[in-house]
Amino acid sequence: MARRVPRLSTTFRRSLDRLGVRAGTKEYRAVFAAIGAMEAGTLPGAPDHETAFSPGRAFVRRVLGQNIWILYRFDDEHLFVLTARNQPPVPHEE
Repeated sequence: MARRVPRLSTTFRRSLDRLGVRAGTKEYRAVFAAIGAMEAGTLPGAPDHETAFSPGRAFVRRVLGQNIWILYRFDDEHLFVLTARNQPPVPHEE
């Protein structure tokens, strides 16, 4: 599978700022390493869960070694990075 093109929302950028994740920090590098893994890998991945996110649902992945969760959606061509949180979202249950 070809890599998906990441689309980072304005909300995502603002959420990193609110969490204190600044360019050049280990947290910033970890967030973008997670995004790189998502854009190149099979989605949803084994560590991912589905959660409520208006409108509808989104997938969530924890950033390795950090207290940061990335909420995202995807299609065959794009990875839509929606927001980041410092608390685990509640998994969606059928």
